[in-house]
Amino acid sequence: MFAPIAPRESAVEACAEQLRQAILGGTLKPGDKLPPERKLAGSFGVNRMTLRSALGQLARARLVEVRQGSGYAVRDFRQQGGPDLLPGLVDVARSSERAAIVDDLLRVRRHLARAVLEKLVTMEPDLDAVRDAIDDFGATVDDGVAAVAEADLAVVRALLAATGSPVLQLCTNPIERAVREMDWLADAIYAEPEGNLAGWRALLAWLERGDPAGIDDLMAILEIRDEATVAHVAGRSSVRPTKGRRR
Repeated sequence: MFAPIAPRESAVEACAEQLRQAILGGTLKPGDKLPPERKLAGSFGVNRMTLRSALGQLARARLVEVRQGSGYAVRDFRQQGGPDLLPGLVDVARSSERAAIVDDLLRVRRHLARAVLEKLVTMEPDLDAVRDAIDDFGATVDDGVAAVAEADLAVVRALLAATGSPVLQLCTNPIERAVREMDWLADAIYAEPEGNLAGWRALLAWLERGDPAGIDDLMAILEIRDEATVAHVAGRSSVRPTKGRRR
């Protein structure tokens, strides 16, 4: 089931990744016991200390648990895990499932966006940081996807800070991290950065007016953009996503 770790790989990360893929991909199912440490370490060609470090990563991600007297067992990540598992789940998903997972992820993101807007419209928020972040976003539209994605995140953070709500911030953070862990998804989201910029400017104009009735219009714009992103992902679903964070 598991392959020896290549000499140039980080042994801990490589062990954890193989186990993570086996769990998220369904090869290892909830309740399955992992092989004894000595045998599992031998499968990877690593020592037991390295293996334990890898298992510690999986335990913190709620993918495995230690059972007294019987070693490690697989947990049900669908019940116990968090949004940080989504990039790995998409990576092991069948092509036919990938677009559906992205669709659900963006749908949750829209619900959080609506909550942020509904909070802001009840306030008189200080919009200076939001204006500055949107101006900075506009300055990056020709600088490539990585720069645009970072500038976009800065706008999101400015909006969250303007709400003053730690609940909205803490709920949004893991979703944004999950989106940004998937470089190929960022390529789809920011395929037309001028359109993203137009959306941010429309949002700022709405915030300056303070018009509660405009939320539905803004959400409709975001939904159209998300539908285009999902279509982009579906169109390339036969291509396996590239893993790793863009530097």
